Order: sequence, then C-alpha cells, then structure tokens
Amino acid sequence: MLYRIVRPIAALGLKAFYRKIYLTNTDRIPVGKPVILAANHPTAFLEPCILACFLGRPLHFLVRGDLFQQEFYAGLLRSLHMLPVFRFKDGGYGRIKDNYATFEACYTALHEGKTIMILAEGRTIQEKRLRPLQKGSARIPFGALEAYPDLEEVFIVPVGVNFTYADQPRSEVYIDFGQPILARDYYSEYQENANQAITNVIDLLRERMEQHIIIVEREEDDELVEYLHQLHRTGSPYRVWPIISRKDSPLAMEMEIAGKVNGLSAQPRKQLLEECRAYFRKLDLLGIDDRAVGGKDYATPLNVLILVMAFPLFLPGFLWNYPPVWLGKYISDTRVKTLEFKAPVRWAASLGAYVLYPLLWLIVAAIFGHSGLGLLAILLLLLLGHLALYYLEFRDRYRKSRKFRRLTPDQQQQLKEERDAILTFFRQQAVSNS
Repeated sequence: MLYRIVRPIAALGLKAFYRKIYLTNTDRIPVGKPVILAANHPTAFLEPCILACFLGRPLHFLVRGDLFQQEFYAGLLRSLHMLPVFRFKDGGYGRIKDNYATFEACYTALHEGKTIMILAEGRTIQEKRLRPLQKGSARIPFGALEAYPDLEEVFIVPVGVNFTYADQPRSEVYIDFGQPILARDYYSEYQENANQAITNVIDLLRERMEQHIIIVEREEDDELVEYLHQLHRTGSPYRVWPIISRKDSPLAMEMEIAGKVNGLSAQPRKQLLEECRAYFRKLDLLGIDDRAVGGKDYATPLNVLILVMAFPLFLPGFLWNYPPVWLGKYISDTRVKTLEFKAPVRWAASLGAYVLYPLLWLIVAAIFGHSGLGLLAILLLLLLGHLALYYLEFRDRYRKSRKFRRLTPDQQQQLKEERDAILTFFRQQAVSNS
C-alpha cells in the first residue's frame, strides 16, 4: 500500500531533481516473468528509486541489513518492497543467518513472476568503472529454480546505470538494459558444480553489464574523459521535454568517447589533458562555459524579451518553492559526509519537505476559509516552481553567452580555435588507434 502511495510522489520529485532521465532498451525485460535486474551502484539509493518509478512494474529490492535494526524502520522498509541482506559487520554470524529468510522471500517472489533489483557490486561508489560483482545475482535465481522445480526460467537482466554528475541535482541519468541471461541454461552445470556455475554466470553478467556502462579503465583518465564529454555534449541536440526519454544516443556517445580514451597511448592522453586543462581554466576565469563558445548563442533580443516576460511567473514560483529546496541542500551539505549519499539525501530530504510544506499552507488557507482557493494556488505554485528550474537554467545560458559576446573578437576566435584543436587532435588520435 505504502509503495503505491510513495511511487507517484517520488516520480514527481525525480522529474524535478533531474534534467533528463534516459531509460533505453526496456523491451529487453521480459513481461510477466521472474526477473532479476542486476545493476551497478553509483549512488546510495537513487537508481532503485528511478527504476521503481518509471519502469511500469513493481520492484522488490535487496538493501543493507543495518537499515532494519529498529522495528519501526524495518516495517516501513518492508512496506516499500525492501528486503534486508545482512553482512558480518551488521551483527556477526547470527545476523547472516537471517539472510536465509530473505532468500526464501526472493525465491517466492520469483516463483510468482515478480521482479527483484539487485545492486550487483554490493557497495556504492561514484566512478566510471565496474567493481567486482557479488555472487547473489546468480545464487538467487539458481536457488529459486532449486526451490521451485516447476519454475520454467529466471531472467537475469544486466543494467547499466550512468550519471553525468551523480552527486549533483539537475544532471542527467542514462540507464540501459542488456540482453537477459537465462539461468536455466546453466542449471545443469549448477547441479554438478554449483561454485563453477555461479562463477560462469557472474563472469557473463559482468561482460554484459560493461556493454551498458561508461567505463574509464584508468582512474587518472577520469578528468580527461569528463572534459571531452563536456565538449561533445555542447554539440549534441537537446530537448527539454519529455523528461523521460527512450533515446540511447547520448549514452552511446559518452561510452564511445570513454572507449577511445581507453585506447590512447600515454603521450596523446597527456597532451590532451594539458590542452583541456588550459582551455577550461580560461573559461573559468572568464566566467563562461564550453556551451557559450561552441554552442547556440543565447544572448539575443528575443531571449531578453522571454526572460523579462517570464520573470513575473518565475519569481513567485521560485520564492514559494525555495524553503523545501533549501532544506534538502542544507541537510545534504551539513549532515552528509559520504559523496555517494549527498544527492540521494538531498533529494529525499527535499521530497519529504515537499510532502509537509503544502499541507501547512492548506491548513493556513482552511483557517481563513479559503481551502479550495488555497489548493488551487498551491498546485499552481508547484507548477511554477518546476518551470522556475528551467528559467534559471535558461538565464544562466543567456548570461554566459552575453559574457562571451563581450569578449574581443580576437579572444572569441582564440577560444574557438583552442576548442577545435582539442577535438581535431582527439579525433585524429582515436582514428590512428582504431
């Protein structure tokens, strides 16, 4: 019951928190069949929330057992379809034994044709790499086949979760689904040699997950890949709506760039990094970004008119929605030390505030005998608050384009030439290594 109530509220919150969410190849998830969604884990809990809200099917989740220590929270989490997986540090061997009940619940859910999401790395970390996978993604489907001989198949679907900036709001999410692995194909081997069958499935799962994740093989290349991603995003077409998109081209582009960097030798990577650092350092000093140099010019009279005319709608939407947004940011900035938890806590705290904040205004409106008018005003202000996000982003584009326009023609030309030189050199090196 609670799952059904929370889901639409969370969906609205996610559509405001992210500029764009790409869900691609969802047709690879069997409908009405027992499914394991095995995903990587770049944030504390945002990727499960995104899939729960926008996949169009109920999901069950395996989460850290230490969250279930208190009865109240345990009941709350279970009502949200969460099942605990205890580690040794959560209470020793006694707590690990409690996992048997969780596994039995998973087997039953799969037998009933439900979908279970497993964060296959077993830990959360923000990096463009895939950590070693835990064996539960294979053990659970094999256990279900063993517990229910009439179960025809369990589908293990590899999921690649990618963020442009996993710790920041108004970024973009790319979630792509791979071809499912059929657990029954390995069940005979499992019966003969369980450990070997589990290892084989995990190795195959890793191979398929990596086909849907932006992989930067060397940690020292993270900075270079980010610079190149920014340069290529500038030239990519972008539409504000719909927020939920099924296009796979942005992810394909970013994976291709990372793959090309992985194939470069040390010297061109070093040269590219130095040139990118110099170029982006100049942009920072000038108070502009790459979109102002290589993208569409927003400093036009028409855009000035749009900003002026939209301001009376922007201001009340911004001011009324500021308190819950500020509260989420404040809690994240002051209470959260771990990078992977910053964005999730910020989103969750703001969402919680948004549940209570309109209720307070409704109570005030009811006290003055204007509950109907108050409800209408709140709905309008919520809509204006969402539009205020786009106003702020549009205004930022305008201001940076204006700053670029104010540079001398020689400065503008030099920045464009430096930008073109980086992209040309990168393409040449990528071709020579292909």
